Amino acid sequence: MKRFIAVSFLIFSGVLSADSRPWQLSADTWARPRDGQVVTQMMPLPDVVASWSEDPGQRLIIRYPGGEDGQLWAYELRSWLVSLGVPLESQELVAGSEQAGQIEIELSR
Repeated sequence: MKRFIAVSFLIFSGVLSADSRPWQLSADTWARPRDGQVVTQMMPLPDVVASWSEDPGQRLIIRYPGGEDGQLWAYELRSWLVSLGVPLESQELVAGSEQAGQIEIELSR
C-alpha cells in the first residue's frame, strides 16, 4: 500500500510539473492574419485556455520580448485571451522572455 501511494504521488507530481512548463507562442505564428477563428486554433492557445479552465484560480504568466513591439504583442494577446474567457485579473504580463521572437506562457497558482 505504501508503494502504491508513493508511486501515485510521483506520477501525480510528474503530471503537475509537466503542466507548469511554459508554452511558446512564436512571432511567426502570431504574424498570421488574426480573427476569432484563427486565434481559437492558434497553437498553443487552445491548450493554454483549456489548462487554465481546469482551475480558474490559476494565473497565466505571459513573458514577452522587451521593447515596444513586444509590449504591443503582449497587450494584444492579453485581449484575445480575455475574449477566449480568461479574465484580465487572471493574467500577468512580465517583460523579458528568453527569446526575442517568442512569448512564453505558463500557469502559476
